[in-house]
Amino acid sequence: MASDSLEKLLGLFNLAKKKDIERYCRDLIVSSEDLTKILLVGRVTGLGQYNYACHFDDIIPHHLHPKDAEHDALANNGVGPLTGDARKAMRKIGQIFKDRSLMAVHLFYTPSKKYWHMFYFDQRDYNARNNHWKLGPHIHYSQDSFINEPLDSIWARVVSQTPQFPPSIHIRYDYHHNRRMRP
Repeated sequence: MASDSLEKLLGLFNLAKKKDIERYCRDLIVSSEDLTKILLVGRVTGLGQYNYACHFDDIIPHHLHPKDAEHDALANNGVGPLTGDARKAMRKIGQIFKDRSLMAVHLFYTPSKKYWHMFYFDQRDYNARNNHWKLGPHIHYSQDSFINEPLDSIWARVVSQTPQFPPSIHIRYDYHHNRRMRP
């Protein structure tokens, strides 16, 4: 028997107007277990008439990549305090762990690519603290009715070296790791 969260998540696939989707999502809370279920079903067998595609990326801001001179300085610094370009390289490397984006994109689409549903998020979106949405952990949801553009061009931008995501709606996300953090 499907959980209430899973049935409500699947209910998104029956809505076609953005206004109806926004209203529907106001009270929707998706559990990480139920999202995982539909992703696994999509990956193994497809989800009804929908095919499945996914994309994962580790996006590091270009300014944080140490330059060759900084790498060389780090290699030549030796044991002891870091100086000059070696120190600069280490600061950049440390900042990578704060600023990088570990992106996950999940797409369900019909063979004609006329109808599609996309869920995407990075590691900060589902954290209980320090994410950009005032209501807390969430995932982003988009679908064909949000944009009048072919799926192929949308997908090409999503998987590009500098990803651009389609407009989306936030959906509350009950991430299982956050449950252990509650008092």
